[in-house]
Amino acid sequence: MSHAVRDTFSGHVRAIPGGEHLELCYSCGTCVSQCMVQQKADLNYNPRRLIRKAVFDLDKESFEDVTTWLCSACDLCYPACPQEIHISGVILAVRELAIQAGKSTPVKTARVNEQTCVACGLCVEAFPYKAIQLVDKKVPNRGLVSVSQVDAGKCMACGLCGAVCRSTSIGVEEDFSDDALMNGLWHWLNPAAEVTP
Repeated sequence: MSHAVRDTFSGHVRAIPGGEHLELCYSCGTCVSQCMVQQKADLNYNPRRLIRKAVFDLDKESFEDVTTWLCSACDLCYPACPQEIHISGVILAVRELAIQAGKSTPVKTARVNEQTCVACGLCVEAFPYKAIQLVDKKVPNRGLVSVSQVDAGKCMACGLCGAVCRSTSIGVEEDFSDDALMNGLWHWLNPAAEVTP
């Protein structure tokens, strides 16, 4: 790879493991047709459009694209891709570059109440995207304790952490209650259904 190619945005994406097959995409749209995020969460989510932006070195547009932040790396698209591109790898490479550029997710991510977190680790084990870890931290009025910490660059706001937390110390909404979580999940799964107050 020449020095000129390496210094482009697409070159940086290709240099990150997972992004090396960026230019194999011919925008057939199979990935979009397989994606639950596009079907259930956000109609603007479109992996093929993000890949085109990256190929054409549109870094700012790529960082602002909701697709960069919403990919859950579930890989439903991967076996369907006729070019055998690991699409989530490309998207996560773009996300990594966005974070390096100081960008942050527009997704409302999970938050931890460090005053009540008991560091049981249930949220770490249940979380499918490896965005939560236990860290030792000085917490006001508690001293040095272990608490859960959320990586906003990986959090998908799925609410699973709140569903398993026995101390209700973590969740996506300000109201971490089971009722609020279940109503949110039910609405996401079935937007046409009426949510109970």
